[in-house]
Amino acid sequence: MAVKNAEEFEQITVPSKTLEALFGVKDRTIRDLADKGIVARDSHGKYLFWNSANAGKAPQKSVDGEEILDWEEEKAQHEKIKRQITEIKLQLIKGQVHKAEDVEAVMTDMFTKFRSKMTALPSKLAKKLEGKQRAEIQRILKEEIDNALVELSNYNAADFYSDEHIDISGDGLNTLGVDEGNE
Repeated sequence: MAVKNAEEFEQITVPSKTLEALFGVKDRTIRDLADKGIVARDSHGKYLFWNSANAGKAPQKSVDGEEILDWEEEKAQHEKIKRQITEIKLQLIKGQVHKAEDVEAVMTDMFTKFRSKMTALPSKLAKKLEGKQRAEIQRILKEEIDNALVELSNYNAADFYSDEHIDISGDGLNTLGVDEGNE
């Protein structure tokens, strides 16, 4: 097809496969980009090659005014997020971070046991304290309260580990290619 002037050049249409190959994406992505107005489509469902190919050159603005990233920036951002997810998963496996639901379950259990011990004190101590001197009552109360507080201080860090946690030694991490010094 011989192009005579710039207007004709802008009217060249191509199928989705051409833009897929140009941008390195799937058909669904091309259709999404067309729906968002990033690539141009004619009334017959073909894509305006020149307008679509130039869509990635200048920063585009979406309908809400937010800047749309070009392909390379989008891919780099996606890779960065994937890396962050992988790092978090590794920290989870190593027990360095905990899932909120695991922390909630362990803390709820600890506080329930503590509350139970505290609410049991009056009935447990009523007869024990009867007829005692003030100093003796204070000593017994302090001892029982301290015993109840031990429940909160004697938590086991392993209780917070999720199902994904794997106990790996430093040597095991090195064989996986993980440098413990970079954590």
